Amino acid sequence: MKLRTTLFGLASLTSLLLGASLALAEDAPPPPPPPGAGLCKQNPGQCEEMRAKHAAFCKDNPQKCEEMRQKRAERAEFCKQNPQKCEEQRAAMQQHMQEMQARCKADPTKCDEMKQQARERWKAHHGMGSPPVGGGDAAAPPAGGDAGTAPPQ
Repeated sequence: MKLRTTLFGLASLTSLLLGASLALAEDAPPPPPPPGAGLCKQNPGQCEEMRAKHAAFCKDNPQKCEEMRQKRAERAEFCKQNPQKCEEQRAAMQQHMQEMQARCKADPTKCDEMKQQARERWKAHHGMGSPPVGGGDAAAPPAGGDAGTAPPQ
């Protein structure tokens, strides 16, 4: 009889704890959307154009496209294995981007020069004629690197 009472108490306690953990899990906020997730909703035409450019790029450069897919997969795995370090790097990059936006707002002429230098570096590095599909107009530090360094990836 004692064994039955003990098992009943244990089962009750387990179900109570399980129910509490499920209730708490439902209260957790959903994960934030990935960066740029609202772009297609705001500009569907631009989004379609970018998809078409990307498809054409992959058709013309299948090896480069596969390399980029592999790097994205490696980065996703890195972030899965090191979520805190990944989040720190993401925060550092966002801070850097905010600083660059402030610099561009303060001196648009210098910003345009920095963007052009970044485009030229990108072209030289990738051996192509145009910047990436999703951006290319992002401000980058000049060749001298006076804006600091980007966090390692």
